[in-house]
Order: sequence, then structure tokens, then C-alpha cells
Amino acid sequence: MEIFVVPDMWNVLAQWGATLILFLVIRHFVYEPVNEFLEKRRHAVVSEIEEAEDLLQEAEDLRNEYKDKIQQARKEGAQIIEASRERGRDLEKSTLEEAKVRAANMIDKAEKDIANQKAEAMKDVRNETADLAVMIAEKLLKENIDVKNQDALVDGLIEDLEKNHV
Repeated sequence: MEIFVVPDMWNVLAQWGATLILFLVIRHFVYEPVNEFLEKRRHAVVSEIEEAEDLLQEAEDLRNEYKDKIQQARKEGAQIIEASRERGRDLEKSTLEEAKVRAANMIDKAEKDIANQKAEAMKDVRNETADLAVMIAEKLLKENIDVKNQDALVDGLIEDLEKNHV
């Protein structure tokens, strides 16, 4: 074995050449494909991140849109409830007015019926009074009236009245 202090130039050049060739081969067959793969992967990741950001923005837009729709639905619901309450108040008012009109009509009809019945009762009373007067006159004419007979006659008339009208 020999030890050289100064290296052999041919040997150094050969090692440098072999290293350069190895570097070029590795660069061509390993580094560039790995670098292309990493670049494609970086683009894919960036694309996925952009797509995720787009989806996130779209989801946020949908969320805001649904919030607006919910608020609008709540407003419409409140309007529907208020309209229903108003219709209920109107219905209550019209029903009350209709009931008042019906009650007034019923009262008028009852008053007319009462007046008719009163008139008929008065007519019946007049007829009965006339009949009683005729009966009294007949009895008076048939009998000779003295105090005893008069009392008996009045008692008989009262009994007849009670029998006929009770």
C-alpha cells in the first residue's frame, strides 16, 4: 500500500466524472420524476385547498341565504298570525252584531206576539164580559130580585165564572 500526499489527478478526475455521471443519472431518473410528482401533488393540494375554500364560501353563502329565508319565514308567519287575529276579531265583531240583530228581531217578534195575545185576551175579556152581562140580565129578568135573591144570584154568578174560566 502506498500513501500519496498529493492525489493522483486521473483518479480524481475519474471520481469526479463518475460522480457527475451518477448525479446526472440520478437527476434524470430520480430527481426530476420525484420533483414532477411533488409538483403535481403540490398543485393537487393547492387545488383541493382552493376547492375547499370555494365550498366553504358556498356553504357560508347558503347559510346566510337560509338565515334570510328563516327570517323571512318568521316575518311571514307573524304576518299570517296577525292577519288571522284580525280576521278573528272581524268574525267576532260580525257574529256579535248578527247576534244583536237576531236578538232585536226576536224581541220585536215577542213584543208583537205579546201585543197580539193581549189584544186577543182583551177581545176575549170583552166577549166574556158581554156574555156575563147578558147572563146577569137574563137572571135578573127571570127572578124577582130581593136582597136574599141578589146575594144568591151573585154567589151563583161567581161559581159559574169559576167553573167556566178556571
